[in-house]
Amino acid sequence: MTLHIRIRPNSGLPLYRQIANEVKAAWLRGYVRPGERLPSVRELAAELGLNPTTVVKAYDQLDRERIVVRRQGQGAFVAGGDEPLLPEERDARIGELAQELALEGRRLGFSEKDITDLVRRKLLELRPEEGGAANDKRSTP
Repeated sequence: MTLHIRIRPNSGLPLYRQIANEVKAAWLRGYVRPGERLPSVRELAAELGLNPTTVVKAYDQLDRERIVVRRQGQGAFVAGGDEPLLPEERDARIGELAQELALEGRRLGFSEKDITDLVRRKLLELRPEEGGAANDKRSTP
């Protein structure tokens, strides 16, 4: 498995969220499959030049969202999809993210159309046939 993680230190988005988002995008694109082992916390932290605590936070978030399963002493693995989020959990999570996007977009001066156009572009980028862009920092376990 090759997992490419792109980190933008000056983006304003916490590094742990960037890591979690990159893993989720790889999962949606089919670059990682259920049961595959993700890099260890130490491996990924060393590769990205980050504090291991940052990677732990990312893996914790992915675990809460049931994207990964963590096994004591074995590492983090891509979930098999057999434990999906409950509908109310899904609705709450996407609602929080939509609110955050709307607030930050308006704060930065984007119009509603600009924000919705950006969301459409990002959804298109997640299509498996589209592939990924060049990475700033990568992890190749």
